[in-house]
Amino acid sequence: MQDSLTKRTIKFTLVASVLLIVIVNTACQQLSARVMIRAAYELYQKEQYSQACPLLENALQLMPNDLDLKQSLAFCYMAWYRPDDPAQENQALVPKAETIFKEMIVERPNDPRPEDSLISLYLNANKYDEAAGYLQQQKLSKNPNDIETMKQIASLYIKGKRIEEAFKWYEKWASVEPTNPEPWYAVGSYCWRMAYCEQNRCEDPTLALEKRQEYIQRGVIAIEQHALVVDPAHCESLAYINLLYRAMAKWVDYGNVIQAQDDMKKAEDYRQKTLTCLENRKKLKPGQTPSAEPAKK
Repeated sequence: MQDSLTKRTIKFTLVASVLLIVIVNTACQQLSARVMIRAAYELYQKEQYSQACPLLENALQLMPNDLDLKQSLAFCYMAWYRPDDPAQENQALVPKAETIFKEMIVERPNDPRPEDSLISLYLNANKYDEAAGYLQQQKLSKNPNDIETMKQIASLYIKGKRIEEAFKWYEKWASVEPTNPEPWYAVGSYCWRMAYCEQNRCEDPTLALEKRQEYIQRGVIAIEQHALVVDPAHCESLAYINLLYRAMAKWVDYGNVIQAQDDMKKAEDYRQKTLTCLENRKKLKPGQTPSAEPAKK
């Protein structure tokens, strides 16, 4: 019996010793990691990211389950990345940060910051298609009629110069909100911005005349045949259809004097409606909608 008791005592002592060693080692690892994190933070503040990020990597090896540390490392990668540097080691920072942010999205599903950070990462790296694709896969798959996501996707395609893709998403937005003039106004106003070209302001001086004409005609259709049909008193649409007809006179019908004069007459009519609309808007009471027609006397 004494031998059995002795064996149990020895076994307990061994287990306790092992646990103590594990606890001590864990405490030492955490202490070492904290020292690295503090040093990395100081380097980060000095924008010395090439030194800060490796310290955070080493700290994460010692504390692999620390989500805040993971997120800090991803932000360090983002800060270290330089969009104009094609070097392989620089470009490799994007997928490193991307992997961590995607892990954080899974680990913290109720926290919007990792997803916002992932989108910011894509934007900083000019990866607009990836950002748009992520939103389609992760958000619209759950809520196909999410208007805000559609607008965000369209905006991303605009930034990436994928104009036709952007217009498709504005049209999808219009199909979900058929009584809202805003998606068509977005198309029309963008078309005018691309078509407008004066000496001191020109979005794209190299744009071919045919493409400039195409933008103008498409903008007129978007606003006159869609936005203003949905809401004849949408002041912003009235303002831009005025501008588009002036562009039409200059870039599309400039060789046809009569047609160009007609364009300018339409532009002036819309300008007057715009002024009336804006004036009426100032007089609105809560719940009322503006009118583009002069008030009846």
